[in-house]
Parts: sequence; C-alpha cells; structure tokens
Amino acid sequence: MTFRPLIASQEPKVTKAANVQLPLLYLHVSSLRYMFMAKTVIMPIFGLVLFIWALVAAKGFGPTFSKPTVIADGTPVVVVFFQCVTTAIGPKATLALNMPDFTRYAKYPKQVFWTQAVGLMVLVTMCGVLGATVTSAAMVIYDVPASKAWNPLFVATLWENRAAQFFAGLCWAFAVIGTNISANSVSFSNDLSLWFPKYVNNRRGAYICAILSVCAVPWNIQNNAKSFSSFLGSYALFLGAIAGILVTDFWIVRRKKLSITALYSASKTDAHWFQHGCNWRAFVAFAIAITPNMPGLAKACNPKLTIPVGATYLYSLSWLISTLIAGLVYWLLNKLSPMPISEDSGEVLEGIESRADSEIEKESSKNKAFDS
Repeated sequence: MTFRPLIASQEPKVTKAANVQLPLLYLHVSSLRYMFMAKTVIMPIFGLVLFIWALVAAKGFGPTFSKPTVIADGTPVVVVFFQCVTTAIGPKATLALNMPDFTRYAKYPKQVFWTQAVGLMVLVTMCGVLGATVTSAAMVIYDVPASKAWNPLFVATLWENRAAQFFAGLCWAFAVIGTNISANSVSFSNDLSLWFPKYVNNRRGAYICAILSVCAVPWNIQNNAKSFSSFLGSYALFLGAIAGILVTDFWIVRRKKLSITALYSASKTDAHWFQHGCNWRAFVAFAIAITPNMPGLAKACNPKLTIPVGATYLYSLSWLISTLIAGLVYWLLNKLSPMPISEDSGEVLEGIESRADSEIEKESSKNKAFDS
C-alpha cells in the first residue's frame, strides 16, 4: 500500500489508500460514528506531534512569524488579509450548510451547540496554526520554497525516517477518508435522494458523488497553493449566497417555524410548495448576490484577464458580500411578494431556542417508555 501523495507526483492516478473509501460508502452514516470518533481522537494527537516536531526541528517558529509581510504584486495588505480569510472560510462554508445532515441525529440541542463550537472554531483555528508552523519549519529545515512547503504530504516525503512517513501517510489518509465522507458524500447523497427519491437513495448517491469527484480532476485543483486557494475562494462565493437565503428564511421570514407536513407534501396548497414547487425569490436572490463578484472570480480563474482593480478587491470579501446581499434581497422580495407561512400550530417545528431543555427531556423519556 502506497501513501505517496498525488500532489507531489501531479498524476491522475488512484492509489490503494483511496480505494478504502469505496466500501465505506455502502454503510449508513450512523454506522460510521465510531470511525468519526476515532478521527477526533487520532488527528488532534497527530497534529500536536507534528506541531512539536516543527518547533523542535526548526528551533522555533521559523521565518513565518518573524519576517515582515511582502506582497510582490502591490496588493494592499488588508485585501490580502481578507482574501486569506475568505479562503479559510471556504471549506467550512460547506460544513455550515450540510451540518443538519449530522445534527439530525442529536438527542438534545446542547449536543448540537458544543460540537459545532469546538469543531468549527477551536479545531479549525488549530489546523491553521499547525499549517503555518509546519510550512515555516519546512522552509528552515529543508530549504524549500513556501510553494512546496505548504503541502504537508510533500514535507513527509522529505523525512528520512520511513516509519514516520508511513504513520504520517496513514493518518492523513484516514483524515481525508473521514472528511470526504462527512463533508462531501453525505450531503451530496442526501440532496440527490431528495431530488430523485424513486431512483437514488443515500447509498447510490454516495457512489455517484465518488464517480463525479474523479471526473472533476481534483489533482489539477490541488496542483499548487495558488490554484487550491483560488478554488476555495470561488465556491465560498456560491455557498455564501445560499447561507444568506437560508438564514433569512428561517430566522427572519418564518421566525423559526416550519411545517413538517408541508415540507414533505406535494400538495399545491401547502405553504412550502411556492410556485410550481420552486421558490423564485431564492433563485433571484442567489443570482443577484453572486453577480458583483463574477469579475473577480473570472480574474481568479484566469489571471491574464484585465478587470477593474476594485472588482478584485471586492472579490476578497466574496463570501461575506454574497451572504449579506442574498439575505437582504430575499427579505425585500418577501416584503414585495409575501410567501405563505405555516399556521397549523400542531404540526409546526419551532427553533431549539424556543423550547426549554426540560420539555425536550420529557419528550425523550416518553419516547423511551413507548419504545419499551
């Protein structure tokens, strides 16, 4: 079994390590909870070991935290800063949208809160510090440029200890498999099964996602740090617009109330049927929200294009701008053309903040008594 990184070879080949993921897609996500629990234990320990190695081997944090900021193309520091922020938001913008795919299995609201707070804030921050530290250390220890040192898999190939290379590759492969399933396969399969319930279930959707992921030639996206960061910033633009619409719809327009029966009903008279099964307000808000950042996106995809400098600067805040514009436009469209809101109190699901924990515990005890 080889763990030689695809990025280092830049060849579109599938390793044996990648094939491990395919059998796991056959299992339901609830059956993989122990694998995810193992990941939450193993990867922080591995990250801490890697962090200590970087500090000891480089005798400090290296040049990253000591040398001044140098921007070759003259872009203002504040713009570069927000570009980095948007790039960091990109991977987590996906999790922010598909988090209900996993929180639906929680028993209490508190379980949803602390897991997201720790996962999306503490662990993500630790990953960023770890990446910067290892990159800086590799530049000092092995005298390699940052364009190569940013990739931890490349750094592992520079080690002389083959056992360390093996265990590092094993940990990274385990992390990638868990991330692919949780952040990509589960959400895609759920969405596809909702669109085509007669033909696609969660299992089939996961394998369709695996096939499409190969067709997307991701090794070209991860070819270098610039292309990878450009990709993360680009899809954050679209996810931000969706997030703005969802937040506005649930928290402001519907005031945290959803009709369960209407959500799963095909009746044209129900509140969530809208017009011919589509909420045109959401589509209009989405299109308007992403339009201002289209020139900046084109520049990021093709640096040879000539566009106004202001459009490039605006693109550095693509996620935030698309989120705010989408939410504002969606709210205005609802004011101009109000949509029906569920009024059947007996079938309405309210937000978790409107219900006391004691009520939820009582319901849980009733369900247990009923099951027994």
